[in-house]
Amino acid sequence: MRKRPRATRTPMAAAVALALLTSPTIASAQSDTTPFGLDLEGEYRMILGDDLAYADPAFDDSGWAVTTVPTSDGHEGQYDDYDGYGWFRRSFVLPAAANGLNLVLSAGYLDDADEVFLNGVLVGKSGEFPPDSDSQWFERRLYPIPAEALRYGQENVIAVRLNDFSGGGGWYKGPVGIFSKERLREEVYGVFSEPAPASLAESVRATLDAQASALAAPDLGAYLATLDARFFHDGDDVDRRRRDLERWLLTYDALILRDTEVEIVLTSDGRLLADSNRSIIGIDGGTETVIQQPTQEFLVFDTTTLQELGNRSRFFRDSLESTIEGQRREFSVYLPPSYLESADHRYPTVFMLHGINGGSREWEPRDFDRLLDELFTTGGLAESIVIFPDGESLWYIDSSVTPWRSMFIDEMLPLVDAEYRTLPERRFRGLSGVSMGGHGAFTVGWSNPDLFSSIASHMGALDLPPLIGSAAEIAANTPETPVTQVQAHPPAFLSSFAYFMDACRNDDFRFAEAAEAMSGSLTAKLVEHTLVIYPEGRHNDECWLPRIDASFGLHSDSFRASGLLEPAAAPSPEPAVDAGGDAAAPAAPPLPTTGGGAIAAAGALAVATAARLRRRREGWWAAC
Repeated sequence: MRKRPRATRTPMAAAVALALLTSPTIASAQSDTTPFGLDLEGEYRMILGDDLAYADPAFDDSGWAVTTVPTSDGHEGQYDDYDGYGWFRRSFVLPAAANGLNLVLSAGYLDDADEVFLNGVLVGKSGEFPPDSDSQWFERRLYPIPAEALRYGQENVIAVRLNDFSGGGGWYKGPVGIFSKERLREEVYGVFSEPAPASLAESVRATLDAQASALAAPDLGAYLATLDARFFHDGDDVDRRRRDLERWLLTYDALILRDTEVEIVLTSDGRLLADSNRSIIGIDGGTETVIQQPTQEFLVFDTTTLQELGNRSRFFRDSLESTIEGQRREFSVYLPPSYLESADHRYPTVFMLHGINGGSREWEPRDFDRLLDELFTTGGLAESIVIFPDGESLWYIDSSVTPWRSMFIDEMLPLVDAEYRTLPERRFRGLSGVSMGGHGAFTVGWSNPDLFSSIASHMGALDLPPLIGSAAEIAANTPETPVTQVQAHPPAFLSSFAYFMDACRNDDFRFAEAAEAMSGSLTAKLVEHTLVIYPEGRHNDECWLPRIDASFGLHSDSFRASGLLEPAAAPSPEPAVDAGGDAAAPAAPPLPTTGGGAIAAAGALAVATAARLRRRREGWWAAC
């Protein structure tokens, strides 16, 4: 049930002519104000199999197959039925003008884990290779390049070692290239800018210095004085930022706030922005502990008061320290278009559950925030907060592996209600799920009828038991399928929920038949529901992703039928910008988040590539 976005890359909009060149040459001459970009998309040499000698820039790869990077077809189908290692290589000339710049390699998205070498030097890796396989197919690859890895004014070789664990694989989405920081903002995050005037830049640097000095003192009040009352940064308002810092200062004597490679710019929509690689270190006696690794952050400042406003992102990563699981558990958050401007309004919540081999970050390359913005503005659906938990391949139950469901019900859900302006009532909570997540939407909802009122399943694994734990545990879970559980629930209980189900007729795992069985049982008990079996399509994103209006439409209808009070009108996702920071003026659109506590944003970009959905042939364990 791992669903990945298709990687078809189309030209960027003509309005932004600063897109990468189609051949690996400098986009424009480097200067203090001109970004540097080197396009590394296009023709590569490729081979299946594994040999670390392939990383050597002197290796002769002339006998390898020719492929295109990125591509949506599994590299001409070579990954359709192949799980294992493969390598990609190409040479390029890096102009001497790049010498002395802070450069980042954008490798786009690879399925499932990778190591990237430049001239034989490992510059970055994502995921874990077997035997400790950890897929990061949904993670954007951004690797800072050490200067010693590059040959300026000479030929260079990039070599990528990739391992696919299941289903289709390959190098499926860009952008792929080497960028200066300014060009990275443009090509990856869609933020266009020019250097800020010297007076403003000096003032912002003074504010950053004041923040660092305050935390080193430590003087929490002095730090909070640098934040605007409207501050909102990846889920943190002023109060939550204060609580985070108070918690850290219970453990550490002081905090080192370190901003490096800072560029202070004015964006094309008028905001004063510090692009900083920010880290936080705790000091306890003479011992330093890294709290936050260096993370690129976009810090926006009011042009009059020079206080920090935060990036005002509405799509970002959050996490909780679970005492039930004994580990940090991540989840992603989407806030609706009116959330930041309607400061007193509360919203219903939908919890979106992913499929097997997935995670809370897989919605980013799908541009899911953009899709939701459309549903809640031009689509006319009820604006909702959407939470994307990280369920790994745990089937959303308590098992011998981990008590995931207890964590979700007793810790994550209360945290969401505490930190975001939800309507904490059953009638304003829904569950949606894809494949394994469809299974989870039913079992979590039915197990907690006091907490949820609407259930939606796309391509749900409704006739499978939870495939987690030992063989004996899986066998014991055999009755724990939604199509079995529905038999035991009385009509009055079942009718207390609203339901939507869909599947494609040619589903690789016959989940259309499972949905029909569920529908038959609900019909026999006179329970209203919606079932849609699409006449064509298989078990992939193309089956369900273009149809999320139906599942979110179910939740919207249920919330409205329960008496939902809505904002007067959902604003455009990109309202007008007031460069002066007037509190009464419309706020600027949210900046994309960049990582760490934020997500590597895929939506809300000024520039976006059109992405089709990737057709997959899934293996058994990739299916649920």
